[in-house]
Amino acid sequence: MRLLPACLLLLMSLWTTAASALNLTQEEQNWLSKHPDIRLGVDSAWPPFEFRDPSGRYQGLSADYIGLIEKRLGITATALPPSSWTQLLDQARNNRLDLLAGVMSTPERQQYLSFTRPYLDFPIVILAHNGGPQPRSLQDLYGLKIAVVDNYAPHELLRTHHPDLNLVAMANVSSTLQALATGQVDAVVGDLASSIWSLRELKLDGLHVSGQTPYRYQLAMAAPRESSLLVSILDKVMADLSPSEIDAIHERWVADALDQRTLWTDLLLYGLPALLLLIVVLAIVIRINRRLSSEISRRIALEQELRSSEYHYRSLIESLSAIAWEADANEFTYSYVSPHAEGLLGYALKEWLKPGFWRSILHPDDALWAQTYCESETAAGRDHSLDYRVIRADGRALWVRNIVSMIEQGHKPLMRGLMIDISETKRAEHALRLSEQKFASVFEQCPDILVIARHSDGCLLDVNEAFEEQIGLQHAQVIGHTATELGLWEAEQAGPSLLERLHRGGIRNLEMTFRRSNGQRFTGLTSAQTFDLDGTAAMVVAVRDISQLKQTQEQLQTSEEKFAKAFHASPDGLLLSRQSDGLLIEVNEGFCRLTGYDLNPLINNQTALELGIWVDLDERRRLVERLRQDGFVRDFSCLIRRSDGQIRLCELSARPLPIAGVDCMLTIARDITERHLMQEKLQLAATVFENTAEAVLITDTEQHISAVNRAFSEITGYSEIEALGQTPRLMASGQHDSAFYAAMWHQLTAEGHWQGEICNKRKNGELYPGWVTISVVRNHEREITHFVSVFADISSLKHAQAKLDYQAHHDPLTGLPNRALFENRLQAALTCSQGSSHQGAVLFLDLDRFKHINDSLGHPVGDLLLKGIAQRLKEQVRDVDTVARLGGDEFIILLPGLHRPSDASAIANKLLACFVAPFQAGEHEFFTSASIGISLYPQDGTDVASLIRNADAAMYRSKAKGRNRVEAYTRDLTAQASERIALEHELRRAIERNELSLCYQPKFSLKTQSLVGAEALIRWSHPTFGEVPPEHFIHLAEDNGSILQLGDWVLEQACRQMQAWKAEYLPFGPLSINLAGAQLRQPNLAGRIEQLLGAYRLEAGDLQLEITENFIMSQAEEALIVLDQLKQLGVQLAIDDFGTGYSSLSYLKRLPLDILKIDQSFIRGLPEDAHDAAIARAIIALGRSMQLTIIAEGVETQAQQQFLAAEGCEQIQGYYVSLPLPPAEFAAQFLRIAPTDLSDGTSPIPPL
Repeated sequence: MRLLPACLLLLMSLWTTAASALNLTQEEQNWLSKHPDIRLGVDSAWPPFEFRDPSGRYQGLSADYIGLIEKRLGITATALPPSSWTQLLDQARNNRLDLLAGVMSTPERQQYLSFTRPYLDFPIVILAHNGGPQPRSLQDLYGLKIAVVDNYAPHELLRTHHPDLNLVAMANVSSTLQALATGQVDAVVGDLASSIWSLRELKLDGLHVSGQTPYRYQLAMAAPRESSLLVSILDKVMADLSPSEIDAIHERWVADALDQRTLWTDLLLYGLPALLLLIVVLAIVIRINRRLSSEISRRIALEQELRSSEYHYRSLIESLSAIAWEADANEFTYSYVSPHAEGLLGYALKEWLKPGFWRSILHPDDALWAQTYCESETAAGRDHSLDYRVIRADGRALWVRNIVSMIEQGHKPLMRGLMIDISETKRAEHALRLSEQKFASVFEQCPDILVIARHSDGCLLDVNEAFEEQIGLQHAQVIGHTATELGLWEAEQAGPSLLERLHRGGIRNLEMTFRRSNGQRFTGLTSAQTFDLDGTAAMVVAVRDISQLKQTQEQLQTSEEKFAKAFHASPDGLLLSRQSDGLLIEVNEGFCRLTGYDLNPLINNQTALELGIWVDLDERRRLVERLRQDGFVRDFSCLIRRSDGQIRLCELSARPLPIAGVDCMLTIARDITERHLMQEKLQLAATVFENTAEAVLITDTEQHISAVNRAFSEITGYSEIEALGQTPRLMASGQHDSAFYAAMWHQLTAEGHWQGEICNKRKNGELYPGWVTISVVRNHEREITHFVSVFADISSLKHAQAKLDYQAHHDPLTGLPNRALFENRLQAALTCSQGSSHQGAVLFLDLDRFKHINDSLGHPVGDLLLKGIAQRLKEQVRDVDTVARLGGDEFIILLPGLHRPSDASAIANKLLACFVAPFQAGEHEFFTSASIGISLYPQDGTDVASLIRNADAAMYRSKAKGRNRVEAYTRDLTAQASERIALEHELRRAIERNELSLCYQPKFSLKTQSLVGAEALIRWSHPTFGEVPPEHFIHLAEDNGSILQLGDWVLEQACRQMQAWKAEYLPFGPLSINLAGAQLRQPNLAGRIEQLLGAYRLEAGDLQLEITENFIMSQAEEALIVLDQLKQLGVQLAIDDFGTGYSSLSYLKRLPLDILKIDQSFIRGLPEDAHDAAIARAIIALGRSMQLTIIAEGVETQAQQQFLAAEGCEQIQGYYVSLPLPPAEFAAQFLRIAPTDLSDGTSPIPPL
């Protein structure tokens, strides 16, 4: 019995003592030995269960339980830094903590946590304000605003089982109660205990428990599922706690809550006081009885434990793998050793008890210092521990650790201790030192940057020499600092982002940009991995400087891009072929134009010989021979055969070009057929005209000059090369009107020749009169093939006068007649028509949307476009006609001598047709159109002013009807002009008068037979004009500039309506909104749409923006920029009226589009019209190849719907499905019906 207290004292210092008392399994004991320090997650704001007091100490009911657990297990629970409850749950999911002390089990949390048995059970209640609703159950909460603590158990339970409740998640219990007290919410759902605590602390009046929930707060502890052994251990500790310990904790923290009465309990109290008093008395008696019974049982059990304690601890000592011993403190002679001593060292137990035995087994190298140290500590009476070597009975050395406690027994000093075999530990330490030495060598010698940092905050713990050399900072300068503090990151958030990625796993070969200490930037290939460094979570980061590699790669890429651009942009034919077998590797578009072959077949494992390009194989052999001899070929002429059989003369150059280790040949082919023919013609002309003293020129039937002589160049100043291909208009002075030329050509074609005086112009601009003889050359079939003109310079005196007259009557930009000259010619034509049957017309032409070009690209580009348009207009009319420019983008044309009024319309339509082809203005290419108004004389006026004014009115009607059309003047246009002015005035006030509204037309999927969206369409209901069609006022708004205000109103109204529908109905797809061109040119359009999305709480996918094809193609680069900005917001983009804007497919594929809408003009004729059917098929195929959603608008018949469905169109829209409807009707008809229905029976339903 005397040994028992000593054993108890020794073993109480070991964790195994408590573990054994709790009947822990060996596996649980091992877990505890590996985890002496538990990471504890603490909710800092949940009194009375757990919180931090003002000094930061961990307090509360759960904290007291943790204190008891620490004592029972001999472990330490370290509270992690303060975090919110949501952050604690995230840490638990990611296994960054070991234990949550106060938590309730829910289905959501059971996925990643293991829970102990509950140690406290109390209700989850409903709290209300005296002046507000009084909900008594969960059903009463519907329609109210309920506050809950974010991610607390009530929040998780309610959002899982009652998702339709209006829950307001707040940071803590105090926030919910303050919100209830101030009327921000109608009720609070939470646990009773924390609510009572917070009410008392906040001193809030008027709040009370109004009802109960079916849930109870069963407070437990929880650990990540990977630490289920900890949960088992905690259950055993909690079961071992005495009732008095538990009652003391509950009495301290939740006594008030356990006694708190609800409102209905108070009511019962007032009704049945005697009954309640009796219940309370009985409860007290029962509780006292239970406590007495428990105390008696506990004391009986303690007595039994004491009786058997000596036996248990004696057995425990003898079962230890270490040697338990007792010895005399003066002589170091053992008086007791445990049986394990014989097995550990091989000496018999009696040998151990002999005097001097301990000194005899000491290793010779350790004997002196070990004896000295032990004698010193023993003499001082201090407990101590020492590692040294002893000699086993078989002669082997063994490392042991001797743990010594000093005690006194009857004034006699004794030593008691444990001798533990630590040989394996020493061997592991030795291996670890070797490993550390190897690591240190690799760490310092590695050419890459190596950094060891703390994982928690990124502080640098060590760096290698490569870091110092490449970054420029010394070891002492960086240790203890983060990379962010040292300014090593190029990107501001690179450090936190790297740490976040490391939480999810290791990093391999991540390219990042760093900064050296001198500010120089470099690119590093970064890898990182976390590891444990002496119990500290650390990470090792390796960075390899790849700046030179990146620079080399970029230079290579730039070189390849330059070669590719030069290769494909060359107007000559280029081809790359393999020298070994002649197979074509690459050809450019110039070669395809030259040979007539498509690109893909050309490079499909074929050679030029196999394609049959060579006409004469002998020429090919000569080319190959020259290549073999000289290594290259330059300007080799040969004949080639195109794919259509046509023979062309080409000039070839070739040289070797190694590519990626393959010997290739680069060949350049230039078509010189036309040049060769021209050379022959020039030689003929030079011979004919060699001795002619007068100027001679020859033109073809199109008046293109094909030959001139030396005298021509001397007189005109134009060289032969300059004149060839031009027309005699090259020399036109503008001194002769169209009637002059009309008479000249009439005589020339009728009689075969003409002679007279013509004022021409030299190359230097000098005017001169020439005596001209023109003769017709006919072939044997009497067809005119050429015109020959012979002229001589008869005077230079009229040059100055003609030049001044020209400048006074012509537009300086385009060279066209100006208003003055036009009015003179019109007056002359009117005078000529008086008293005769002569009639004519005035055409007023205005360019459509020319202002947008000037505004976006500037006046220089606009001027170039005007010149191109003027030239093309002149080419479309007769010489007797006059094309004049009035100014800006307005042109006016005089058509005298018409046989019938319809001739004017025919010429006007011809002018419109000339706008189909694009115009080139510098580096820009434009597709534009024009609106033309016609007034006839004498029908529509007999004076200049009336004819111009009436043609102008007709032109405005053309614009009102959609532009790009011809309209003739009618008497009602005067009234219409007045009406247009009035309509324009009223439109400016339509928004403020609330006369505008939006209707919604549904879109349906042909595949799923369901509603997939709607389009917002504007309507104007005017008190006087009635319902004004959009086609009447939209163009008017674009002309007067109010389209921006109108478009913004449509955007905001549509967003507001979409928000209302989303709140009331299930999602039905995006809402389409048309954007005007003027809106798209606004620099803040993307910002405005982003603002509306945020204001109305819409997702970007709720909007679909429609842009017309005409705008996209007329403002190509500008459109691409705007569309990219809108696409970055996440909204869907649709190209509207597709098929009407002459899209360039190469440009179209660059646009970030989602939807392609087929214009309704191609739908009307389906399926009967073969042209419409072919166009529709082509558009559908194009859209699908570009992975765009295809919508057909304007569908009005079942046959059209069936055709589109069969051809693969995905969605339809039109009167066949539904007319545009007001919001209420649209919602009633489409948003409240089954997804597969299209109607409620009140309107036609397409059989989708």
